[in-house]
Amino acid sequence: MAALSSKAIYGLAAMHVLAHAPHARAMQVREISAMTQISHGYLEQLLSILRRNNLVSSIRGASGGYKLARPAHEVEVIEIIEALEGPFYKIEGNIGSSLILEYFWGDIEEKMRSLFVMKLSELDQAYQPHFYEI
Repeated sequence: MAALSSKAIYGLAAMHVLAHAPHARAMQVREISAMTQISHGYLEQLLSILRRNNLVSSIRGASGGYKLARPAHEVEVIEIIEALEGPFYKIEGNIGSSLILEYFWGDIEEKMRSLFVMKLSELDQAYQPHFYEI
């Protein structure tokens, strides 16, 4: 069973917060940490990886911080996952001697990837009916 690590889960949470930054302003790590409940140190590591993969940009100075490198409607969830985890659900090695099994595993890989092709901006639209405040 394939599972996502905390890197991917927390990285997506940080990107989701940045996607909601008012006027696309840079957010400081402590703000993102408070909103996501991710430890400051771990969040800095994740943001550094996301920056190296051109998903976020960093701004120095008193009003600096991190912001999305591209608009949320241009960022796919799979990009975030693969930046933090590497290639997602890649089946490698001997998959059997049957051409049928090769097609089967190729189909499984394609279906797994298709689950995460959603744009970052589409998360709210897709799952808004499930959100409510008490």
